[in-house]
Amino acid sequence: MRILVLGATGGTGRAFTAAALAAGHHLSAVARRSEGLETLAPHTGQLETIAGDATDPELIARIAPGHDAYVVALGEYPHPLAFLPGPQRRRCDAVCSRGTEALLATLPQGARVAVVSAYGVGATRERAPWYFRMYFNLFLSALFADKEKQEAALAASSADYIIAQPVGLTDRRATGQALASAEGCIRKATISRADVAAFLLDEIERPHHHRASVALSG
Repeated sequence: MRILVLGATGGTGRAFTAAALAAGHHLSAVARRSEGLETLAPHTGQLETIAGDATDPELIARIAPGHDAYVVALGEYPHPLAFLPGPQRRRCDAVCSRGTEALLATLPQGARVAVVSAYGVGATRERAPWYFRMYFNLFLSALFADKEKQEAALAASSADYIIAQPVGLTDRRATGQALASAEGCIRKATISRADVAAFLLDEIERPHHHRASVALSG
């Protein structure tokens, strides 16, 4: 299977890329900086790295055709002083929504798209515990607003999408015991990026959810 990945150098995007390559798939990875990705597939020719901006509509329109599935793992790190009043609190380049909109504009009806969002966005907005919501408001308000727009773009599209909504992400090894809940239930406050990657890959290889969001927790 040929898979296009937007955001392959981020933590979750890299975990997905490694898992998909290990499963024998061929990937095209779009990233501003491709350093480190080459080590995931040094000799097999399974991985094509494409240097560029994943929010560039012209670039995405040129490279998207010919793939069987698409993964969007875009994100931004919050400003370290985001909890203080000031312009940094709302600073966001909107890479999640802009990259997703650029991709959706090029895809045929029914294309399979797996997107990494976050628990507390969209369908799980009201389900998040109060301490989750307090953290979101203090540190992630601009990013979550961008992800709300991203999820709205998917809902308005004709894509066969699956939105993964993980809780707090860690770099621990995969457990194989993650809870995936279409009802928005969670078990723990964290989940490994490797477990999120395994869920995304399974949804691409053997789709279980269609035009849906799924909460992921450890």
